[in-house]
Amino acid sequence: MQCVYVWVNAVLWIFTVAQAQDSIMEPVLEIRGPVMDGETVDIVCSWNYKSEGKVNLYIKLGEETLTSCTQENTPYPKVTCEPEVDKNFHGKVVTCEVQLVIRSKSETIFVNSDPFFTDCPKNITWVEGEKKAFECKAGGYPPPNVTCSMGSISYKEGETFTVSKSMAGKYICKAHSIDTVSIEIYVHVESKPSILHIDGPPESQVTAGKNVTLTCEAYGDPAPAYSWETPKSDVEISSDGRTVSIWDMKPAYKGTYTCKAQNKHGNDTKSLTLTMPAFGSQAALHPKSDTGLEASNWRILGSRGTRACKKRRSCIISVTLNQWFPTVVLKYP
Repeated sequence: MQCVYVWVNAVLWIFTVAQAQDSIMEPVLEIRGPVMDGETVDIVCSWNYKSEGKVNLYIKLGEETLTSCTQENTPYPKVTCEPEVDKNFHGKVVTCEVQLVIRSKSETIFVNSDPFFTDCPKNITWVEGEKKAFECKAGGYPPPNVTCSMGSISYKEGETFTVSKSMAGKYICKAHSIDTVSIEIYVHVESKPSILHIDGPPESQVTAGKNVTLTCEAYGDPAPAYSWETPKSDVEISSDGRTVSIWDMKPAYKGTYTCKAQNKHGNDTKSLTLTMPAFGSQAALHPKSDTGLEASNWRILGSRGTRACKKRRSCIISVTLNQWFPTVVLKYP
């Protein structure tokens, strides 16, 4: 009796041929040589028929398809398997199977479905000044449009922008297609440190013996940690690192004081230079004699700090100056 088994598989029509009809030849199955326990045996399946369709040959031992076989297509399709024989082979049926793909046609199925969020974190942290975008992914068909809004401001999913502090807050993200779903997310905006200023003495000029305080002001999120670079290491620094104090100003403390503010997003620095008045500075000294006579109209008379002044009767006084401790003694010449 002749029979043909046919499977229709949405994409392929596959004909499994056990025996040939008049128009299709049957495959040829060969078991070459004696079958001995513990040895290999050659099993060959061939189909001496030229077809314009795709031909696949398989050899089955019982219900199991043999693997690690050699497939040839010239001049005719042929497959050779060399299984290692054991006692379990005894009494099993060996089948040579031909699958012929005659023609195929494919269609894609699109299923309309409500939108749903697949990936949309509820808490987001950005850094001020960086380029960012909302990354809220949604599924469903037709593909939904996703927007995230806070008040009257709205951003499309994937749209880039520069982060500012004002962008922190609660957003409503919506996915819209045949229906609309929404989710709340919270945006936190942090920032790199930025030093606003260093508070110090006016014009950064300090008279010898004076006390000096330098205070660094910076903002950042998280709050920055402060550190200083100073000309001498024996200055006093406050517990929060913001303030440098100098007791009894000396020339050794002249120079550049640099404040550094740092957090996990970066750092910023700013510097201030302290100077001291030059020897005999007219602006810093207003000497008076023991009797209250005040020197004025200063002019240099010599290299040792002698000065002349005019006062009422154009008297001339000699002024003795100490370079670092400006105690002034006025004497009549």
